[in-house]
Amino acid sequence: METFIAVCLGLIVLELAAMIAVFAVAMLKVKAAASAVETAAYRVDQEVLSFGQSLRSGWGSAFKTLFSAGLQLFRCG
Repeated sequence: METFIAVCLGLIVLELAAMIAVFAVAMLKVKAAASAVETAAYRVDQEVLSFGQSLRSGWGSAFKTLFSAGLQLFRCG
């Protein structure tokens, strides 16, 4: 009976060790994905800032004019 209990406990320990290893690998992949998302968010933030600066520098009014002219063409056509 003691051998059976020892084998069961050994299997439980092996299973827990395997689960911890899988969890560690999953956390490393989540960390890599979070880093990629952070990089993408930084790039998008930079693009939004540069777009906002271009709107404030006078290109925005030209873009608005072209956009409204395009809308007028589609409405009439």
